[in-house]
Parts: sequence; C-alpha cells; structure tokens
Amino acid sequence: MPFENLYKKIRNSIRQLEQKIGQAKYSYFDQPLKQVEYFDGGLYDVVYESSCKWPHNIALQYFDTEITYKEMIKKINKVAAALKALGAEKGDRITVCMPNTPEAVYMFYAINEIGAIANMVHPLSSAKEIEDYLNQSESKIILCVDISYPKVESIIKNTSVEQVIVVSPTRSMDRIVRILYKLTKGRKNHVNKSQHVITWDRFLNKANKFIGNPHARINAKDDAVIMYSGGTTGKPKGIVLSNLNFNAQALGAKYLVPELFKTDHSFMAFLPNFHAFGLGCCIHMPLCFGARSFLIPQFNPKKFKSYITKYKVNILVGVPTVFDYLTKIKFKKDGLKNVKFVVSGGDMVSMSSKEKINDFLKSHGSKALIENGYGLTEASGGFIFSPLSVAEDPDGIGYPLSDNDVIIMDINTKKEANLGEDGEILVRGVSVMKGYLNKPKETAEAFITVGGKKYLRTGDIGYADERGVIHFRSRLKRMIVSNGYNIYPANIEDITMKCKKVNACAAVGREDKLRGEKVVVFVVPEKD
Repeated sequence: MPFENLYKKIRNSIRQLEQKIGQAKYSYFDQPLKQVEYFDGGLYDVVYESSCKWPHNIALQYFDTEITYKEMIKKINKVAAALKALGAEKGDRITVCMPNTPEAVYMFYAINEIGAIANMVHPLSSAKEIEDYLNQSESKIILCVDISYPKVESIIKNTSVEQVIVVSPTRSMDRIVRILYKLTKGRKNHVNKSQHVITWDRFLNKANKFIGNPHARINAKDDAVIMYSGGTTGKPKGIVLSNLNFNAQALGAKYLVPELFKTDHSFMAFLPNFHAFGLGCCIHMPLCFGARSFLIPQFNPKKFKSYITKYKVNILVGVPTVFDYLTKIKFKKDGLKNVKFVVSGGDMVSMSSKEKINDFLKSHGSKALIENGYGLTEASGGFIFSPLSVAEDPDGIGYPLSDNDVIIMDINTKKEANLGEDGEILVRGVSVMKGYLNKPKETAEAFITVGGKKYLRTGDIGYADERGVIHFRSRLKRMIVSNGYNIYPANIEDITMKCKKVNACAAVGREDKLRGEKVVVFVVPEKD
C-alpha cells in the first residue's frame, strides 16, 4: 500500500504540472475566435489530440478507478485492434448496448478509430426493440452489458450479427467489487460462451492477432454515430450524425461558455451514452479539452449526494427533475462548494424551480446558477446554450452555437417571424443530422424551406429577442389553443408551482365544444 500511495502522489504531481503547461500552451481556447475552424477528422482524432496535450490528466473516473488520457488511448487502440482482428472494416456499423462504463467509452472511440459507425442502443430496451435496432443498422458486431445478454441471445438469430461481446459493468472496478457482483446480481447473468459469443477479456486477447495500424483516415462529414429517437411520429428512427456534428458542438460550446471547460474540471456523466445529450455533453465534450468525465452506469438518487461530495464533481449536467431532487437532499452548509456549474436540458426549467435550485446551491456553498441547454437528437443533442448572462432570464435558453442559424417561423404563414413573436424554432448548420437511417421520406419531412434555405423543424415554440437570445415557450404538440388564443402549459405550470402545497403539476388541453380546448391541470400535492 505505501508504494501505491507514493505512485498516486507522483502521478498527481505530474498531472498538475501537465495542467499548468497545458493551460499556458493552449490558453487560446479560453478566447472565442471570430471565425471557427473545425477539426477535420474523427471523434477519436480529437480525443487522441487531448491525450497528447494532457497525458497525465484523469480522463475517466469510474467510482474509485481513475484512468488517465494516456491509459485511455492505449485501451482504445487495443479495442480497435481487436475489432480489426474480428474482421470489422471501415463503414461497418457496430452496436454498443451499454450503460456508462469505461468499456463503453473504449468501444465507442475504437469504432470511430477504425472508421466504423457506432450504433448506440439503450441496454434496457426490450428484446424486440434491440432486434429492430440491429436490423435497421445491419450490425455484425454488438457489445452488450451482461444484464442485456439474455435479450440479445433470444433475438440474435433474427439479425445479421456475427459476434456478440459481453462485459460486466464491474469490469473496471476493483477485484472485491467484481467478486461481490458475481456472487449477487452477476450470478443470474449466465453467458453461453461459443464461437459467436465471447467475454470482454477474450475479445481483447484477439488484439494480439492483429498486425498493423487499426487507425483509418476519416472525413469530418463521414457518418459517426446512429442514435434512436421517436422524432415527430413516435416510431423510433435511426438518426445518423457525423463526426463534425459532435466535434462542432464541443468546440462551439467551448467558445460560448468557456468557463465550463477547464482541464481540472470534472463532469458528472449520469445521462446515458445512448442519448445525444449524455454522449455529447458529458463524455465527448470534457474529453475534447482535457477535463474528467465521472461515469455513472445507473443513476441512483440515494447515492447522488456521495457522488457530488466524495468525488468532488464540479459540473452537473442533467434534466430538471434531477436538480429538483437535489434540493430535497440534506447537505452540509458548504456541501456543494465544489459545484461550479449546473447545466439543465431535456425540458424547460420553470422560473420558480430556477429560483428554488439557485437558492439551494447558494445556501450550500456553490456560486453556480442553473444554465440551460437546448437541442434534440436530430441536432446532435444541443445547439443552443445559455451563458451566465442569460441564466436569470425566465424562459431564455441562450444563443445558438457557432455556424448554427436559428430562426423562428410563423406557424400560420410559414415565414420568418418578427422579433418577440412566437413561432416554431428552426435550425440549420453544423449541428444538424445527416438524416434518418434508410428513411428518405421521413428525412425530407423533417425539414422545411424558409426564405430559400432548408431548416430542420424542432417541433418547439419559442421567440427571439433583440439580443439574439432564443426563448422557449412550449412543445408545439403541447400548445393549447382556446378561443383562438395560444396558451402555453409551461406558463400555467410555473404559476401553479408557486403554491407551497404543490409538489409537481402538468397542464394539458382537453377538447371543449365552446372554446376548442380548455385547460386542465393535474397536481401532485406535497405530502403534508
């Protein structure tokens, strides 16, 4: 143990020195450029560059396991070599059906390194859904977590998958945790090993059989990731995103909110890697700039406090319900002093909730104000972010990232609305998807031409003010029209939540013969 402690001290000293050198050498990142130059390569290439700049920084933290950038790249390269040994080629689609674990990260970037496309699938999807995702992507290889293996095994004969790689979520934890998992939860996850089903360790051993360099030269606009979303029709569709989509999002966020991206910051990654918001903002973004991504495979509200305090997380990126839950946890007076930034996405935070969360942060030692991010899977997860100057705007969601043109379209005239007027939020630019996988008709329907330019429809209502700040009103589907007036449920919910006896609420429209629609509010009362 004394040798281990000495090793950690030496490594931390080297890491701190590397950070100071990196900050001095690459300080230009802290100043927004007038003209953004995007990385002409893949997702792996950007992270590899980070490993060259900050080799001794911690890239991934998985509970008590810390993995430096240098170590991470070595593991990614080994996984890439193993994939090549299995016969994977540039342009293949390889499925990752995993929670947030180091193995999922290694596989994701290794897929990109060899020029293949990562097909990201929710590990708790039903067997039929997994079958559909595998067939849509025509995957020949799948990495799945052991709890999902029985479902994969039951449908594999109906797909084109030739190789299944199975891994435990405890693979990168210490030996004692792995043994306990195997004796408890892992005991049920029996894997029928065969020529077509192998464990993670057997898969890695195949890297020794590959001779050569697994790295493939790829273009920024090449396909990189497939993610699934209901879009506007509700039926899951594969959304094809390019290397540029994710790399531009990371660089654009760096210029818009540079204070987030310091090499000594730690991002909490509990949003899943099979969502664009989680993969882009909690894993890829920090890894682009020498920061740390603290991986959480399954969000556990009861352990949320220890995640923040024990691991000294600086940046929380999540959805409004998580931050609402945060205010119900008992912290010491300075228990949140390490939290420097809080970014919310996935839904709108009401002004009353904003004030409640901000007051809670302040009273527990944090100077953070909750900031908004806005986007959808079809636009790489996020294309609008709010800097601190917008954080206190009631419904302000911020400015578009560089090289994303956002306009508001009048729903009736299908023309650009005036400043301050409500309409559908449209976007075009570097964040927008390449299209829906194998669905040209649905792809065409997702876009609309306004003023001679083609824009992606978001299905959300908002407006732009004179500063260029975009404000969110409501989902287009949620907007209630009563007596010819547009009513936004979020406004009603915001007022309702000011009642101290209300814990949660939702406003909806109900058909009314006289008014067209009338407003109905569902309320969850406080326990007392």
